[in-house]
Amino acid sequence: MKHFTSRILMISPDKFRNNELTISDNSFQSRGLENISISDNAISEFERLKESISKRGVDVHAISDDSEFDTPDAVFPNNWISFHHPNRAVLYPMSALNRRFERKSSALKKLSDQGIKINIIKDYSHFEKDDKYLEGTGSIVLDRQNKFAYCSLSKRSDQDLLKIFCSEMNYKPVVFNSVYQSKPIYHTNVMMSICNNFSIICLDSIVDEYQKKDIITNLKNSNLEIIDIKIDQMCSFLGNCIQLVDSKSNPLLVMSSRAYSSIKNSQLKIIEKHTDIVHSDIKTIEDNGGGSARCMIAEIF
Repeated sequence: MKHFTSRILMISPDKFRNNELTISDNSFQSRGLENISISDNAISEFERLKESISKRGVDVHAISDDSEFDTPDAVFPNNWISFHHPNRAVLYPMSALNRRFERKSSALKKLSDQGIKINIIKDYSHFEKDDKYLEGTGSIVLDRQNKFAYCSLSKRSDQDLLKIFCSEMNYKPVVFNSVYQSKPIYHTNVMMSICNNFSIICLDSIVDEYQKKDIITNLKNSNLEIIDIKIDQMCSFLGNCIQLVDSKSNPLLVMSSRAYSSIKNSQLKIIEKHTDIVHSDIKTIEDNGGGSARCMIAEIF
């Protein structure tokens, strides 16, 4: 289970709200839900999810968002940083202007203060000046064991940057197009996840049949059992789950309660064959942020 981790980074949604700079290309982010209790509700949901994960033996490094800037999406750290064996980190270019403020040294300093050694080996943020973006493990779904980097192309997921990442980090790119409501799906991790001996993926969102066939073949050749979810399950953020392990290396799949409620019995039997499940209600974060449990977690290796 060395390709999954029992240490994670989570950042509290202290300034959470519906981000007007991301809603244009995020079909999973609802409009017109703003109210005075959104931030308080989001913080409560964050704390419950963090507690649920911690109770299962995962080492959660939770830090506050102390940025002086407007950072409504700071609760989604996996978009600006990813961690890799051993103690390495990659920083990524972000599309929305106010999301770039999330990528700050103070967060890394807090991790260091908690005993997490970090070496920044790659910083791709300079590509923002060229309007090229690759938003971390939102854009890229990593199969760390088989060294594949799955990427559904969008405004936030640039193919040229993916090639650079794969070349420098020793991954093989798997590029395709997925669509929802006639728009590219903004992040790959909304429609697929690589888990312990299986993959959750919304094949109906992949419009090109040749791409779909190639992905199926690739997943099967990687010895991953395929759980094909439907569009409505994707919209319930079932694809936006994350495989972790506890302190004893037992597999633990983290998702939202909305996602869990969408699982069909036949799919649940497959999942529970490979991993336990932890879920928590994060409806406010999902509705207003357009992301779910996986987006809220950056794995630390």
